[in-house]
Parts: sequence; C-alpha cells; structure tokens
Amino acid sequence: MIASLVEGAIGERIFPGAVVLAARGGRVVHHAAYGTTMYADPGTRPVGRDDLFDIASLTKVFTATAALVLHDAGLLELDAEARRYLPGLAARGVTVRHLLAHCSGLDLRLSALREAGGDGVRAAVWAARPLHPPGSRVAYTNINSLLLGEIVAALAGAPLDLALRELVLAPLDLAETDFRPAEGLRPRIPPTEWDEGWRGGLVHGVVHDESACTLGGVAGHAGLFSTAAELERLARMWLQGGAWGGRQLLRDATVAAALRDQTAGLATATGEPVRSGLGWMLDRANFMGAAPAGSFGHTGFTGPAIVCVPARDLALVMLSNRTYPRRTPPPYRHHAVTAAVLGALLEG
Repeated sequence: MIASLVEGAIGERIFPGAVVLAARGGRVVHHAAYGTTMYADPGTRPVGRDDLFDIASLTKVFTATAALVLHDAGLLELDAEARRYLPGLAARGVTVRHLLAHCSGLDLRLSALREAGGDGVRAAVWAARPLHPPGSRVAYTNINSLLLGEIVAALAGAPLDLALRELVLAPLDLAETDFRPAEGLRPRIPPTEWDEGWRGGLVHGVVHDESACTLGGVAGHAGLFSTAAELERLARMWLQGGAWGGRQLLRDATVAAALRDQTAGLATATGEPVRSGLGWMLDRANFMGAAPAGSFGHTGFTGPAIVCVPARDLALVMLSNRTYPRRTPPPYRHHAVTAAVLGALLEG
C-alpha cells in the first residue's frame, strides 16, 4: 500500500523520489527508497535509503530541542524575554515561549532579504518589532526559530552548529545529521531545485532556504541535512518521553509541555484554530490526516516530514525533494501523500 501511494505520487510528479521509514515501538516496520533524484533528467540516479536530504524546517525541531535541553539545565527561562539573552534586540515583550510556539507577533519574510547579505539579514532581524501583541496571534514564521537558534548559540557559547552537536546530535548519536555537508557527501544528496536566477544553477549539497544560505548555511530555521534513520531516532526520543541511551535528555515535564497546545484561543490568519506546542505542530490534518488526537510532527519546505503518534507508539519519517525541478505554490500536494502513508500505517 505504501509503495503504491509513493510510486503514484512520483508518477504525478509530486516529487521525483522519496525515502519512507516507519517504526512502531522503536522497531522499524518499513524502510524503503523510491524513485530517482531528478526524474529522468541528466545526472539522475535511484534514491537510496541512506541518502542525505536537505530537511529544511525540520531544523526547527532540532533548535527547539536544544533550547529545551538548556531550559532543563536551568540556563533558559521559557517566559523570559528574548532580549535577556540577545541584548540589542528591538522586539519587546517577546518571550522564548512565544518563539517556540510561533506566536511572537514577529513577521519578517527572510527570503526577501537574501540580497542584503548575512549582516543585512541579521540587522533586519534584530530591528524587527512585533506586528501584533506577542502571545495574541499564531503565525508560523522563520524569524522565530532563527532567533531561538541565536539564543541557543549565545547560551552555549558556541556557533549554532557546534551547539546543536553538543546538545542534541551527539547525545542521540546522530553522526550524519549536520549543516554544510562536505563535498564528498554530495553523491548521497538529492538536489533540491534549479535556481538560475539567484544561484545560477542547480541547488545541490547546499541549503535550499535562501536566508539560511545567505547566513552561511547555518541557521535555527533551516540548514540541516539528515537521513531517515537519524530523524527516526530523534522522533523516538520524543516518543520515549525524552529518554535515550539510558539517560533522560529532556525531563518528562518538559516533553509534556512541549506536546501540549500552547496556542489555544489565539487568533490565526485564516480564522481556523492552529495547535502548536513548543517546537512541534500538533494534530495538523493537512499532513497527519485523521491521526489520533495528541499526534505531533513537523514539515519542511523541500519535502520532509516527521509524524509521531503516541497513541500507537508510531513514528513516520518521509523525505523527498519535492521542490525539484521547481517549487510549486500551495496547497502542497506532498502533504496529502504523507497523510495517506500515515493512514495506511494506522490501518495496518
């Protein structure tokens, strides 16, 4: 069933290829690669199960996890203003919790600043002020996770890539998840898009997100590359209540708070309620379908998704490069594919 769903999506050119990994109770029940990296275009190859994908906004989950590790260590207060940790930040009243739950009121289109260079992007972010009172409106924006990454780096006393390595990647034994993959890894990385206008060719082995690229490939909202197997390990840690390898990476209470709706009753752009935890999307029908209440996950612009269903002790990781050869406008058809695959697993 899963194979037919994914192969059908490839036939409809929703994405050229994908890796699907599902695990129940920590035991892998499905792990397969489908399709090719670039359809039948020159240079294409079959997708491999261990391919490294640009995971785009799934980077946000790693950044949020690192922030919560710092919280549990007593170094980060969720209800403290971001300005406490980032002196010079213009935004007032914006707390760490607001950044984690995407209700800060900050709304700055970072990709539009790509021509400004890294210093220009940072200056615009530091000068940004909330468009709505913090804590009053849910708006999923990259600036929230970018600032959260800056806080993590500041508290860790190290650049964000090294901070995430110390706080999350090393404790979970994620040896292949990283920013700025080495040139030698490029054969394992599916390209994301033809971008003749800004980057002058194929985006391959470098971050797809324009603002993260402008910032040097490392940012709190995008930039990580990873495999399905390593992403399942992160998901499993969360499903296990923050425990991994005989140690408690996150406290039970912190995990419970992160998976609790932090945005109940807040206004949204569409008027429809949106449930957000601390770094996680909760009960999102667009890519989770009819998953049981309490399910959580996240998506990324280039095509990746994680869905965790605590009621079934189930984790699903789907990786694709759906932006190849060109990104498409919403509604994003690959979300429906993820929901259908999850539905097949829940019925099985």
